Amino acid sequence: MSYVKLKHTLAAIALEGIERPDRAHLLGVLVAYAERSGHRYQVAVAPLARAAGMAPDEARRLLAGTGLFEEAGDGDAGRITLAASFRPFAAYLRRQTGRTAAALRLLGAPRRPGIPEEIWRAAALFNAGLFFECHEYLEDVWRSTPGPERAFYHGLVQAAAGCYHLEKGNTHGARTLIQKAVAKLEPYAPAYREVAVAALLAELRRVLAWLDRGPPPRGKAPLPTLDLVGSPRPKRGR
Repeated sequence: MSYVKLKHTLAAIALEGIERPDRAHLLGVLVAYAERSGHRYQVAVAPLARAAGMAPDEARRLLAGTGLFEEAGDGDAGRITLAASFRPFAAYLRRQTGRTAAALRLLGAPRRPGIPEEIWRAAALFNAGLFFECHEYLEDVWRSTPGPERAFYHGLVQAAAGCYHLEKGNTHGARTLIQKAVAKLEPYAPAYREVAVAALLAELRRVLAWLDRGPPPRGKAPLPTLDLVGSPRPKRGR
């Protein structure tokens, strides 16, 4: 349960940062914690606050409000520590925090006119490696979209979910979802809503071929990129 709570808490922070970059103060403190904690769980609050550009009391309040941190056990009010139940997943926290920061950098790049805002946000999440968060974000878009675009967004949802399971090592779930994504997205090739659909399909099929080499596949999974028409190919997040 601790991992699930951590995953959903970090996802909520990432989605708020993507939808409201002006309110991404908490993310700044989390990034500072991830960069300074290393293999330790307890850190001084003051350096985190300086890195995030806020007062120590505000940094402490934001971190405590996540439910992931607590005051240091030695009674030092100037330090904060990751709660014991989340410590086995500290590496995941550092990774996801870094990826969220990467997504915000992608989001801050110049957006070519004509790219829908929801596609721009989804691409930032996907290309930063935030596949679960991309799935969560696009699921709301898909469910609220009528007409021919609905199946397109459903295909993107399934592609993001498939990549999430792929990275977790759930090859069966990844294969099933990616196959469904390919079937949903094929009618929209070569491009739709400024997404380079043909390029995405080629990468998804490459993943399926990699999965078909034998259980379990060896080597790092070939994670796709969600390219946009006329936009530079982004670098994958950490």
